[in-house]
Amino acid sequence: MTFPLVTTGCQSDDEATGDSELVTGEGITIEDAWARPGSEGRMSAGYFTIINYENESDTLTGVSSDVAQLTEIHESYELEGGMMGMREVSELIIPAHSTVNFEPGGLHIMFIQLTEPLVAGKALELTLVFSNSGEITISAEIRP
Repeated sequence: MTFPLVTTGCQSDDEATGDSELVTGEGITIEDAWARPGSEGRMSAGYFTIINYENESDTLTGVSSDVAQLTEIHESYELEGGMMGMREVSELIIPAHSTVNFEPGGLHIMFIQLTEPLVAGKALELTLVFSNSGEITISAEIRP
């Protein structure tokens, strides 16, 4: 399945493919949240799975966390010559009855300028903001 991304930055807008599948249930849920360890002042990344059980698409419009000065939705993509790049995604449409995976090498959350060390075995709080579902705050385990 292809899902549209709204991107910002110097690159041109395009569509990206992700792992998605038809699902049934109710609401928006976030599962398997985790983040990489990181040192204060540096960067880290977070990953999880969004499941949209609703009959309508929803849009992830923002993210926030107290562990970083800046928290953004990002995607990895392939540049010419096989090199990988990364860019911010300002909004991400989550299609109805679908699963969208945030995973290494794909969609992810960037924690920029960490305000504290992220230590394996601990957890951080992350708030995801959706256009229809509002704010959903999750706990993400920090692991290598």
